[in-house]
This record gives sequence, C-alpha cells and structure tokens, in this order.
Amino acid sequence: MDIMTKLSKRALDPKDLGYYINNLWSAFTLLDSKDEVRSFFRDIFTHTEYKMLAKRLEIGRRLLEGQTYESISEDLKVTPPTITSISNALERGGSGLRTVHEKLQYLEKSLQRKKSERQDRLEHRRLPKFRESTFAANVLREGFGTINKVLKRRTRETSARKQLPV
Repeated sequence: MDIMTKLSKRALDPKDLGYYINNLWSAFTLLDSKDEVRSFFRDIFTHTEYKMLAKRLEIGRRLLEGQTYESISEDLKVTPPTITSISNALERGGSGLRTVHEKLQYLEKSLQRKKSERQDRLEHRRLPKFRESTFAANVLREGFGTINKVLKRRTRETSARKQLPV
C-alpha cells in the first residue's frame, strides 16, 4: 500500500510560502547535532514521511554508486517511478544530493578507519604512542575542535539568516 503525502489544494500566497520554506531551510541549518535533527523530524514529520525521505536519500546514494533500478527497487521496496524521480534530479545536477552523499561517504570512511585502528591496537599490531607526546597533541586538537565548533555555529547562523529564492 503506497501512502502519499498530500498538499492542500488551497493556494498560499507565494510570498508567504517562500518565507515558510526559507524558515524550514534555516531550521535545518541551525540544528547542531544528530539528536536535535532527530527530535525536529519526530516533531514535524510523520513516521511514514521520514521513512520516505530516508529511502529517497538512499535511492540517490545507490544511483550515484551505480546500482541498478532492479536492485534498488528490491532492496528498498520502492517502485521504479520513485527511483526515476530521484534519477531525474541527479540528471538535472543533483548538487545537494551529491554533496550529502560525499559527506556521508567521508564520515563512513572515517568511522571505518577508526574501527580498524582500534582493532589493530587491540591485536597489538601497532604499539601505542608515548603518552606525553600524545597529551600535547590531544590538548591542541581539543582546543582547535572547540574553535572549529564555534566557527561552524556562527557560519550556520549567518547562513540561516539569508533569504533564498524558492
């Protein structure tokens, strides 16, 4: 059974709609953590809506990785027209989806690398670094990490203030 989200047939003033859409973009931009995003999604989307969004993201990622319509349809339980709509977005450029895919790939590779390093240490393949030499590096890393977080938050706030054409 397909459940489609319906939009009211009563038209909004385009100016008002543009304002609402910009607020939505700003809301996403201002969220600081995965927990905040999850909480926001749970508040404004139905379970079906955010499952639909997750599937659409995964369809796009799999298309970018060269998977076939058949395998995507079978794995994600989606219809070819849904896959086609995402494929068409990618054909038109798909810069947003491509950016998200690249960032998720980077995150996945980073997590895999950390798991591998941890496993190597557990198996004593690599000797741990001398503690004093890592202490200074860790202090510097934490300091730069804090500065980076502040700068990213300011960038998000500045970006959220921009009004973009809808």
